[in-house]
Amino acid sequence: MVIKSLTITENAYDALKTLKYGNESFTDVILRVTKDRTKLIDKYFGIFKGGETEAANLINKIKKRKAEVDKDFERRKIKLNAIGVK
Repeated sequence: MVIKSLTITENAYDALKTLKYGNESFTDVILRVTKDRTKLIDKYFGIFKGGETEAANLINKIKKRKAEVDKDFERRKIKLNAIGVK
């Protein structure tokens, strides 16, 4: 097995660390996460038949919803931190 070194930010390291299960290695996490995404891409690639305008509208709606979810997540995280849950 060839081993490669990667340089990532501390934020990226922390994010990756939160995805670990038990004694799972970072390599295992990366492979699990990227494998799942590849399956999703393969499953839905080419399914959208709308034009550029419809695609742009859909992308904007997705970005807006993601921002709402992120905001809600941050609120929940603050609440949990306030009661001592990490």
